[in-house]
Amino acid sequence: MRQAAVMNLPLIADPGATGPAGAAVLQMLAETSPLGVIGFDAGLAVVYRNPVAARWAEPDWQVHADDRPGLIAARQSLTTAGDRYEQIYRWVSAAGGLRWIKETAQRLAETVEGICVIAHQADITEALDQATGQSQRLLRQEGLVRCAADPMLTLDADLQVLSCNHAAERLLGAPATDIEGRPLGRWLCTEEAPALSLTVGTGQAMTLRHAHGATIPVTASISLLQLRGDTFYTVIVRDAREQVRLQQQLAAAQVQQRLVLQAAGMGSWQRDVDARRLRVSAEARAVLGCAAQELLEDFEHLILHIHPADRDAVSAQWQQAIDQGLPYEQAYRVIVAEGETRWIGERGLCLAAPQQRRLLAVVMDVTEQRQREAELAAMAERLRALGAQLVQVQEHERRHLARELHDEIGQQLTAALIELRDPALRLPQALRTRWTEQFGGLIEQVRTLSLDLSPAMLVDLGLVPALRGYAQRQATLGGLSLSFTADEGLGRCTPEIENALFRIAQEATTNVLRHASATRLTVSLTQAAGALHLVIADDGVGLPADPAETARRFGMMGMRERAALLGGTLRLASRAGRGLSIEARIPVGH
Repeated sequence: MRQAAVMNLPLIADPGATGPAGAAVLQMLAETSPLGVIGFDAGLAVVYRNPVAARWAEPDWQVHADDRPGLIAARQSLTTAGDRYEQIYRWVSAAGGLRWIKETAQRLAETVEGICVIAHQADITEALDQATGQSQRLLRQEGLVRCAADPMLTLDADLQVLSCNHAAERLLGAPATDIEGRPLGRWLCTEEAPALSLTVGTGQAMTLRHAHGATIPVTASISLLQLRGDTFYTVIVRDAREQVRLQQQLAAAQVQQRLVLQAAGMGSWQRDVDARRLRVSAEARAVLGCAAQELLEDFEHLILHIHPADRDAVSAQWQQAIDQGLPYEQAYRVIVAEGETRWIGERGLCLAAPQQRRLLAVVMDVTEQRQREAELAAMAERLRALGAQLVQVQEHERRHLARELHDEIGQQLTAALIELRDPALRLPQALRTRWTEQFGGLIEQVRTLSLDLSPAMLVDLGLVPALRGYAQRQATLGGLSLSFTADEGLGRCTPEIENALFRIAQEATTNVLRHASATRLTVSLTQAAGALHLVIADDGVGLPADPAETARRFGMMGMRERAALLGGTLRLASRAGRGLSIEARIPVGH
């Protein structure tokens, strides 16, 4: 074959698409096609090759001498617009290489820039090797047809079977001697025409009569070959029982899906994006409040049912799903009969197939769910308010108890201690010493309880000094080494924030002393990203293995609730034998 003389011709997928715009698009398709594309002029000379065909047309590769007459005859048979053929032949190289080529060509309705015939070439060597599972030696000995995985029959012009391969023998249930020499109509028929007639093409639905009397649905691909004035047909038959079974399963699944959607009060719609066609199921019409006979051809009709306040957001979500091809979920309101408003939940996805984009969505009425969510949100808000009020009451009671301990019990104990120390009181020295020590210990305990209930340092000096003093006292009490750090220049916060962080530190430190069996205590207070971060860490035994047990602990619940009441969070990090870290994050105003 000679080198292409014209390299800017389009692939003519539609023989009528000869306009400049169509030619530009088809040119691009031909240049990017993975197949070889060749254009012939009226004399069957090559005037166009796309990059793939040009790469294949190397000087040392030629059509096999045995296949060249058949290929030339097939090309010369394209005399009328619409004529086409499908030919399989071999290319051989000077070095002994072999390629199997499948070539499909068609005569154009009119000449386009010198092109009369367009042919596609596909290298099917690897596909044939995989399909047959035979070596090159077996292919040369028995021939491609005999070893093909698909049943293949060769016919003469009178539709008499000339040859068949092993796969055809298995499908028909008869040996080659009973198949060859008999008319094809003995084995194949169509529902439309009792007398079998062949039409060149692929995927034709037919019925096969098995030798044992059974009928099998099949599809047939038929190609025509004219060789030395004789007409031959090649018929590739494929068992369609699995395809029919899958189609039946698909139909049953679609019915089942529709029943499920009906039972769940859901409906579906789909839009052909490029053709701008909208199909809405009867269930979706009911959910959206559309009349059964109402015209719904595109989004313009559907959008009229959506509440005006939600239309822009819904349209933007649809367009984003189309542009990005990602699944989406949204909720919006629709207006139904008599002005009633209904909440709709919608989930969808844009499926992109060649030359077709479809936006699929499932809709359901979520009005009651929305109402319940609103009620739950209101209840949660009331619970938050109640929690905040309980915290205030708790702090008030703590301050009251601290004053009672300090002003009443503490003073009485101090007075009793002074009286014990009075020399005028005649007591044995051992008893005086023991009581003095006991009363002194009671006074110290009362003082500690008073400070824990209402630390004056927190009110007077702020969070950092109060935390440092409390951590030092607890570390000394528990025999722990202490590491305390705080950002320099931390100012005062609202009493609510300071009190919440101090109480969280109190609870966390108490847990360390009671349960952790730790040797080190780390306390840090930092500010970043508009929030205060308090971290209490130890090197003890960590949390229990069961997370549910940890969640049920009253102390943990109290710390989480204190942080949540101020819009903050509490995070736990624990590893068995490596200790526990508790981080409280509470946002602060600027």
